[in-house]
Amino acid sequence: MRCPLHSPITTVLLLLWCTAPAAAAPLPQRPPPTGPEREMLDEAKRLLDEGRLADARDIHLTLWGLTKSASDAFRVGMLSFRLHDFAKAAEFLSIYFDMVGTPDAPKIWVPPGFKESYELARANFAEARRHVGALDVRVSEPGAAVLVDGRQVGLSPLPRPVYVAPGQYRVSGQLAGEQIETTAAADAGGERTVWLTFPRTRAEAPAHPPPVSKAASRPVAAPPSSTPSPALRWWIVGALAATSAALATVGALSVLEANDASEDRDAAMDRAQWEVFHCRPGLPACDAYADADGRTKTFTALSVGAFVGAGLSAGGAVAAGFLLAPEVKVRVGVVGTAPGVGLSFAW
Repeated sequence: MRCPLHSPITTVLLLLWCTAPAAAAPLPQRPPPTGPEREMLDEAKRLLDEGRLADARDIHLTLWGLTKSASDAFRVGMLSFRLHDFAKAAEFLSIYFDMVGTPDAPKIWVPPGFKESYELARANFAEARRHVGALDVRVSEPGAAVLVDGRQVGLSPLPRPVYVAPGQYRVSGQLAGEQIETTAAADAGGERTVWLTFPRTRAEAPAHPPPVSKAASRPVAAPPSSTPSPALRWWIVGALAATSAALATVGALSVLEANDASEDRDAAMDRAQWEVFHCRPGLPACDAYADADGRTKTFTALSVGAFVGAGLSAGGAVAAGFLLAPEVKVRVGVVGTAPGVGLSFAW
């Protein structure tokens, strides 16, 4: 920096000013408590003097929710340690350490005697960790609500592990209507990493989705599935098979009737040949012949049609059975704990 020189005294002062190191920026400090906050602090101190540690801690928990200050986190952690609530003690003391830094490199303004209180908090935290486990929950998606045994502990990514008493826990994540859940065991003094991976991660989504029109962006109901249900499929096969059997029965009965009518026709022809040399209407034998001949032709045509329909229905039933039957997969090898053959069906 260039400094002007006017007199010896000015020169000395300017040299001192030019060469002095820049003053460090002041560390952030908690603003003075408001009137209601001061009343709550006084009430907590009175309860603490009376030995009502749990009530005093409740007040500091309320203050922590209002101020999120390091001093309130410190008091909640230390009081929880004295109450043998080691999980909450480890949680709030770890928050306190993150906020204040270390005595050699504090992150905020600290009062005199900070080093002694910091070392005591460190000792209490180490003792609390001997009694509780830590679950380091990592979620594939940011912003997901993380729950441990149904209690929300924060949003992903969590800034620190979740401290819990030793035992088995349900760890779940909720995001955009989706929920995933797993179980994890916490051991005293240990730490376990729990992974929660949503099935559709944002990495799979296109970086720049194509623009869509307003009409296209409206939700459209998915078309109903055209595949019939398994019960309906077998009803179709059964109906075709029953139709084929009924037509085959009709064809068989028609053949019998046609045969009987043919025999009657031949008998009537024989009688007509004995009565007259040519048949003409009005003669009993000729009328019997005409009636038998008509029935023969009718039932013959009916039997042919019935057998053709029965064949077509049977073919349809077979085709429907092949097309609508479940897909069977055969697996030869170890099934369970013993060798064998496994069958699986899929529609």
